[in-house]
Amino acid sequence: MEKIYFDNDTYIWKTKLNHTNNKLDLLKEANIVIDSQPYVKTDGFSYKIEWNENLNFIGEFKIETKLDEIVQLGVNKCIEIHKDKNTNYNKINTDAWVNVVRSHNPVQENFHNGKKYHIHTELNKQTKSFTPHYTYVYYIQMPDVMNGEDGVLYFSGKNKKEYWIRPEEDDLIIMEADMPHSPNTSPNSTIDRIVIAGNVGFENIKKQSSLI
Repeated sequence: MEKIYFDNDTYIWKTKLNHTNNKLDLLKEANIVIDSQPYVKTDGFSYKIEWNENLNFIGEFKIETKLDEIVQLGVNKCIEIHKDKNTNYNKINTDAWVNVVRSHNPVQENFHNGKKYHIHTELNKQTKSFTPHYTYVYYIQMPDVMNGEDGVLYFSGKNKKEYWIRPEEDDLIIMEADMPHSPNTSPNSTIDRIVIAGNVGFENIKKQSSLI
């Protein structure tokens, strides 16, 4: 993976997954997820709230869909990055969701509440979920018309400076989960931005010893 530095303390990882041939299947599956949750108003549609049922302690789960394949690749890339930390863990937690940025009348919370950035460690804390170390985003579909900074992903560095990158379709972008970030809309596009994203957290749980 390519590590992209915006400054000494602000960086992301980026790579291609070479899944463009699966785009139509991924869009179909993503739209099934979206259509199954008509009550959702924020354009973040839960794919797996927490991947506990089929996820084992080493971050592998039963793959049943094309979206599952992307999630497994996202988890694997986070494991690869985390190896450099040289920390002990025996459990991997993850969740996943489909996110849309509508080209017209976007309804995501950050477009309306005056708070530009969101942070996934804070969001998971609010929902009493696991603590993530990384957040990944895979770009299934990008807007077809982007002017200026349309369609970019903004980041806020620790120095409070703002940076951005314009992702391309088939990009997998990984950031540390405590990085403030925000996607930008593309009001002149005829199609929406659609991604599959997730958090990955590494945990070292104590094993209970048997008295028998």
